[in-house]
Amino acid sequence: MIDWGWFGGLNRILGEWMIWLLRAFYNLTGVWGVAIILLTIVVKVLTLPLTFKQMRSMKKMREIQPELEDIKKKYGEDRVRQAQEMQALFQRAGVNPLAGCLPMLIQLPIWIALYATLNTAVELYRVPFLWLPDLTQQDPYYILPLAMGALMYIQMKATPSGVDNEQARMMAWMMPIIFTVMMLFLPSGLGVYIFANVLLSLIQTLIQVRPTQTAAVKKS
Repeated sequence: MIDWGWFGGLNRILGEWMIWLLRAFYNLTGVWGVAIILLTIVVKVLTLPLTFKQMRSMKKMREIQPELEDIKKKYGEDRVRQAQEMQALFQRAGVNPLAGCLPMLIQLPIWIALYATLNTAVELYRVPFLWLPDLTQQDPYYILPLAMGALMYIQMKATPSGVDNEQARMMAWMMPIIFTVMMLFLPSGLGVYIFANVLLSLIQTLIQVRPTQTAAVKKS
């Protein structure tokens, strides 16, 4: 019996859906690793609306950043008033500070469901992919965790941030370290999924950011 983890029924639905898709992609390609990558692409496409919402929210956050700094300076000692003024500014600007977390929150139950699936799917037991000897076990050479950490750092540096520079710099190196350590102990099949997801996010960011930067340069 599969333990679907913290999200219970939701993970059961996601897990059964992912197993069905993985088997379908395997029947199409004959390679379980490629099937996981194709699953990543499908999930990425389905979550694109949330990603676009995140990018719009971060753009608005950058636009109101000077006003946020003014509020911090004006009400620096009065935390309650500072929070009230910031909330009022968010409402006027139509900004949701939590919108940037939506894609990650959506991915979390998917990761947990995929983790449970990899731990129980007999089809993936001792199945190799590239240098990985078993998709249900950790990467014995630590190549995947380190590569994913480096790629995540590049992706976060390339993504325009809606917060101040100090917070952005802290997140840019903390998140890759946290995920690299996590990946050391996770099944490499899940690592393939996360690596492919980060790579797709980087490509999407470069596609979205480049036209904006070009327009800004022309305008200046």
